[in-house]
Amino acid sequence: MNFNLKNYSTKAEVLAAVDRVRYLGESTNMTGGLKLARIGVFGGDYDQRKNADRIIVLITDGVPTIDADTLDAEVDAIRRMGIRIIGLGVSNKVLHILISTRMSYFGTF
Repeated sequence: MNFNLKNYSTKAEVLAAVDRVRYLGESTNMTGGLKLARIGVFGGDYDQRKNADRIIVLITDGVPTIDADTLDAEVDAIRRMGIRIIGLGVSNKVLHILISTRMSYFGTF
């Protein structure tokens, strides 16, 4: 993961960390990103506030190109854990993917 929320205590620190995240290439690995969030953020050792909503915000610019055939299964695994997925597409071409995987909310920008 690019950063761990436990390392920051203010909104400004979180926003600065997000600004440091760099674009890694031309692949769209939605399945891998969701799995990383499910295991790395909501699994095992990660401290979670007991009364906090469990939400993954997925920001994407394209159609999945890696492990696309297992995207639905990963979304189902996340939903079974009571985690809500908010999908945000940064282009119109992703709207169908976000709707078809039954994300809690979707939008394009």
